[in-house]
Amino acid sequence: MHAGLDHRATCSGFSLFGSLKFMIDNYHLSIINVVYDRMANQQKSPKSAKKSSKSDKPLETLKNAPFDPAEEEAALLMGWLPVQVALKADLDAIYKRAQQLTRMARSENTRRSYRTAWQQYENWCHGVGFEPLSGDPGMISLFLSMLSLKVVPSTLKARLAAISVAHRLAGIPLDTNHAAIRLVMRGAAKEKGLAPTRQARPLLYETLPVFVDTFDDSPLDVRNKAILLLGFGGALRRSEIAALQLSDIVFKQDRLIIVLPRSKGDRYGRSETIVVAKHPTRMLCPSASPKDWLTLRGRETGPLFLRANRNQTFRQTGISDQTINRLIKTAAQKAQLTGGAYSGHSLRAGFATSASDAGCDLKTIMGQTRLRAARQALQYIRRPQDHLEHNASALLFQQTRS
Repeated sequence: MHAGLDHRATCSGFSLFGSLKFMIDNYHLSIINVVYDRMANQQKSPKSAKKSSKSDKPLETLKNAPFDPAEEEAALLMGWLPVQVALKADLDAIYKRAQQLTRMARSENTRRSYRTAWQQYENWCHGVGFEPLSGDPGMISLFLSMLSLKVVPSTLKARLAAISVAHRLAGIPLDTNHAAIRLVMRGAAKEKGLAPTRQARPLLYETLPVFVDTFDDSPLDVRNKAILLLGFGGALRRSEIAALQLSDIVFKQDRLIIVLPRSKGDRYGRSETIVVAKHPTRMLCPSASPKDWLTLRGRETGPLFLRANRNQTFRQTGISDQTINRLIKTAAQKAQLTGGAYSGHSLRAGFATSASDAGCDLKTIMGQTRLRAARQALQYIRRPQDHLEHNASALLFQQTRS
């Protein structure tokens, strides 16, 4: 399938789609050439010449052609057109469809990360005189060893994943579980540890009024307040807030229902439903604030949260996940909050931590945050290390005193 394929030319610069397109090119061209060679030979044979007439259609001639199943499928796919027309029409459409599906397989952030990682690896290989697509575990372990001086183990893992994907697209075997790679990864993890070096500071429920007080009645701040309260109450990710459409939210008398057609934890579109209760105080209500925003926005279909212009008018396009990051950082600065870095992730972490402090069990928190693993949910509950509330020893000793 990949015979004669120039790997360096295919993956230089590492385009996930360029490589895939090149491979499909070679595969389909080889099949199509065989099909049309058979067509030509069939039409030249004496038996077929006697049976054929000027009025015969190509399909009628080819029905008796001795094609194997793969060749028949390719010929059918081409619609029995001349090869030049087929390549121009059908194959171009197939290439575009393959590219579209490949893009959907991974998020834009993942593709961007892979491109950066591959470029870094390719530059290092050329600098030391190695072929990037060699499939040599020893060479890759050297690159990871060099990289481990600068980055944490999680970044090493991401770089290795990008290198693995590049080899897989080029059809070159690479054993990422080879001892040379595995031992370097394990050594780097032991040397630097796996504890996260950077975590968003949770925006706690008790701090929420301080953030809300930084917003005024301007159209931009009405939108930002709705983003903040909806994101906190629904324990939403930045990407989920940015992707919300007007049709995804339903207002009920005592609750707000959010339907996420697709999310990071639901890439195949099974959809997830989140119920957010009304707050007794309107200023903090995750249902009232979106209603205030919709009064300004209108009820036209499209993104729920619109991108703002400099003059505080709004476009008909949606916000990006970085918009959420910026508004939370700006609100924290206005509130003069110090002691940690707030970001878009502070909403989810703050909800999980606050819900735990309020006595919610882990299963209930996992239901609202839509986290499937208890270990992952526990990472979202971020208390100070010297925190005694909900501490097992404190609860035990309290019972002993009584």
